[in-house]
Amino acid sequence: MEEKKVKKEKCIHEGHRARLVEMAKNVGIDNLSKYQVMEFFLTYIFPRGDMNPLAHRLLDEFETFTNVMDASERDLMRVKGINERSAKMISMFSELFFYYTTSRMSRKTVVTSRAELLDIVEDHLRFRNTENLLLLALSPVNIITHKRRIDKNSSMEVGTPIMEITDFMSSAKPASLVIAHCHPYGKAEPSDADAKSFKKIDNLCNQCGVHLLDSLILGENGVFSQRDDKLIRTYYDIDELKEALVVSSTR
Repeated sequence: MEEKKVKKEKCIHEGHRARLVEMAKNVGIDNLSKYQVMEFFLTYIFPRGDMNPLAHRLLDEFETFTNVMDASERDLMRVKGINERSAKMISMFSELFFYYTTSRMSRKTVVTSRAELLDIVEDHLRFRNTENLLLLALSPVNIITHKRRIDKNSSMEVGTPIMEITDFMSSAKPASLVIAHCHPYGKAEPSDADAKSFKKIDNLCNQCGVHLLDSLILGENGVFSQRDDKLIRTYYDIDELKEALVVSSTR
């Protein structure tokens, strides 16, 4: 009797998974509820079982799909149904997303403007929740020939590893170099360590015959150029934008 019950539940769950896949395919992920999207994602983590209750528990705890993806393994494991293995797989999802983005850029990319360069840097760094360093090697005709991203594993860590840059230049042999790093949950402003690192890297590049195009810092408010010593791209603060729209509509 118990065996028949298990087989029946398995059949029901497999049927539900198939219907969920068809729904996502037919109407598009954007048109699913956030719980259905989470449930759909969890089917890739858990090969069997009803994922609907776990999807609700995760979103009740973290509110959004993005917050679940950005949560630490320790925080994920506080949710009933998430063990160490599944927590690791969920936390690696954002890495897979960035790998996908990087792979799409694997063909040689010609940078024709600063705006294009900033778009590329943002693709790699803007939504990181730990401090990451990005190195871009450019040819004499501004083709990106090599890229390297270094996750520094701490949202509080600052500074630039000079040895990493030296190693990158030795292997990439760039005509020009762009370095960038993000300040998670902070402003796009250089710290004292950032200012000192910029001078060291600029001197290093001069000695190696490499042109340091810029050192960029991404923060919640925009992108800061250490070469120009100013903010060169500004992000709207959502709360400020809403407030401005409200004020504008009352006039």
